[in-house]
Amino acid sequence: MFDLKIKNAKIVDGTGLKPFHGDIAIIGNTIVERGKSLGVAKNYYDAEGLVLCPGFIDVHTHYDAQLTWDPSASPSLDLGVTTAIIGNCGFTIAPCKPNHRELNIKNLTKVEGMPYNTLKKGIDWGYESYHEYLALLQSKNLALNICSYIGHSALRIWTMGEEAMERKAREEEITNMEKIVSNAMRSGAIGFATSTFEGHNGTNGIPMPSRFACNEEISRLIKAMAIDGRGIFMLTKSNNTEIKDIIKLLGNVKRPAMVAALLDNPMKKNWAFNTLEDIKDAQKEGYEIWGQVSCRPLTMEFTMNEPYMLEGLNSWKEYMVQNTTKEKKNVLQNKVFRKNVINEILDTTKNKLFVGNWDKIKLIKTEQKNLLKYIGKNLLEISNYHNKEPFDWLLDNAIDNGLDDLFAAELLNSDIKSVQKLLKHKYATVALSDAGAHTSLLCDAGYALELLSKWTRELKVFSLEEAIYNLTGKQADICRIPKRGRLVPGYFADMILIDPNKINSSNSYRINDLPAKSERLLVDPIGIKEIWVNGVNKNQKSAGKLIREYLS
Repeated sequence: MFDLKIKNAKIVDGTGLKPFHGDIAIIGNTIVERGKSLGVAKNYYDAEGLVLCPGFIDVHTHYDAQLTWDPSASPSLDLGVTTAIIGNCGFTIAPCKPNHRELNIKNLTKVEGMPYNTLKKGIDWGYESYHEYLALLQSKNLALNICSYIGHSALRIWTMGEEAMERKAREEEITNMEKIVSNAMRSGAIGFATSTFEGHNGTNGIPMPSRFACNEEISRLIKAMAIDGRGIFMLTKSNNTEIKDIIKLLGNVKRPAMVAALLDNPMKKNWAFNTLEDIKDAQKEGYEIWGQVSCRPLTMEFTMNEPYMLEGLNSWKEYMVQNTTKEKKNVLQNKVFRKNVINEILDTTKNKLFVGNWDKIKLIKTEQKNLLKYIGKNLLEISNYHNKEPFDWLLDNAIDNGLDDLFAAELLNSDIKSVQKLLKHKYATVALSDAGAHTSLLCDAGYALELLSKWTRELKVFSLEEAIYNLTGKQADICRIPKRGRLVPGYFADMILIDPNKINSSNSYRINDLPAKSERLLVDPIGIKEIWVNGVNKNQKSAGKLIREYLS
């Protein structure tokens, strides 16, 4: 007798093959049969008119801290994600010595937009080593499956202390880090992650620790990762890093490499697509490299207290180190500062978040009565009313009316045709939700629902089976996650039941439910009927697993 039978479903099994109508039977946490008119089960679900598919695998999240206080990884599971990979970009909270906790918190606050008070109050520090961190996660009542990278920046701080954000590592320090990476892999890490991206700055605008690493250090840590013949290398690359440079880092290590973040940039047309073409050439040479792309425009909400879109600019660092509102306003008044910032924004030789498209920034909330009439208007429109340049109006408004007005900026990845080319590329993988990070700026955790609604149902860029494969089976294959991502006998029963005619996500909204009552943006699912993790309905109990074994 089966424990569960889902009958009369349109089954899209994650292989990319055509859907079929039938039943899926589960015993325990495993799919045991599929077909028509299967046998008797203890529990039934009639899925007539609905699509049954594997749960989504989100390969780019930042739930490292949140999982220690919220093992449900809200909101990803509700949005159909049954497996998430944490530790991307190398921005982890393990390993971490007690005297390094404050530095790691301050770095995450800046680089990943996580509220400082939330991290201070919420993180469970019941560990020091990476092995102990995994043990802590395993002790939590995880609601979904979790895979974890060993992260470069936390590793450098563990090894070098505050000097990790000042200099290159010495020989003995690299040797020590090699041992930790190898041990982390044996403890159950999925791979090694790092970042060299210029926009990744930590406390006081100082580059994150991994950005101080030389190529030899990164290359040796990749080799340490692969010492037992497995592991995924994840890199958020700098503007100047080309695929040929990544091949040099990999050397003789022929392990899969994930490269982020390939977003369409109106100032550097075809940059992301050309990078994918370089990846295609690398694949021909035997290097399994994949480019992480997004199906969503990169849209962020911000105030002038922390305008994340500008914080990757060298010229903006003078503002970032100021502590008081008065000090910040003094910097904003400086004409030389303004000139330097606007020149860097308009510099087409650099790839950056914001490229001067002021018509893509809208005022969405203000307490200033004189500004209420501008809500919903973009900065180009507003500045024209005042006969000012948009950047000058933005800074003048901050000086005159305070730093708390809320804006929404559509930064990158908004051109439909260009994004379509990226999504359809053979060596692209749909990713970059950043779930768990930038909590008050964006919520892209529902990216999979956008792929199924906008790009599949509405624009018909993908067939349903193609879209599901991109969100499930393909991700499992690339990341070497065993027995997940497909609805076939012998695989774990991570499944979602959806209405393909309604699948979508709601508009974002704000809620103060983080530790220390901090605010975050959320979206709700539309058209998801049921979710099972390891054969258990998510509404019954948490049944997620910390995945610690991977394919070679």
